[in-house]
Amino acid sequence: MEKILVQFDGSNFYNKVKKILPKLHLTEFDYAALAKSIVKAGNINLIYYVGEIKQYDNNKKSLTLYSNQQKLFTSLRNQRIEIKLGYLLMSDGKFHEKGVDVQIAVDIVRGSIKNEYDKCYLISSDTDLLPAIKTAKDEGKEIIYVGFENFISRALLNNCSSNIVLKKKDILQVAKK
Repeated sequence: MEKILVQFDGSNFYNKVKKILPKLHLTEFDYAALAKSIVKAGNINLIYYVGEIKQYDNNKKSLTLYSNQQKLFTSLRNQRIEIKLGYLLMSDGKFHEKGVDVQIAVDIVRGSIKNEYDKCYLISSDTDLLPAIKTAKDEGKEIIYVGFENFISRALLNNCSSNIVLKKKDILQVAKK
C-alpha cells in the first residue's frame, strides 16, 4: 500500500480558507475528511504545522488567540492528526510565525531520504519549500501541490509533480456543521 504524507501548513491554510470563506470557523474543521477527499486511498500520515501561540500578560489578543488555538489542537488530536509546532514571535505588538516552514521542509527531505512516504500532498503555497521539493523529487518521490482557486502559486505549480486545486465547494463539503 502506498505511504502518503499530507502536510497542512496551518497558517497558510487558514489564511487562504478565510479569503474564500470568511465565516467558516476552522477550529472545528474536518481536516481529516479534506485529506481523505484529496488523497482517495493509501496509508495516510497527516501533519498540521503551526506556530504556537503564547499567552502574554495584559495582552487580550494573545489570550483569545491562545484559547482558539487550544480548541483547534483538541479538534486536530480528535481527528488523529499530528501537530508540529513552530513559534510566534511578537514584535511591535504583531505576531510573526517562525520555524514552521523549516519543519515542513525537513519532513519533506527526511521522509524522502528515509522512504517514509511515496507521495506527499503539500497544502501550502510557500515557495520557500522549493529546495525541499526538488530534493524529494530527486529521491523519486511524488510531491503534489494542493492550492486554492484564485490563490495558485505558479512556482509550486511548475515545480511539483502534479497539483490539485481546491475550490470553495471542496472546503464546504467537509466543513463541520
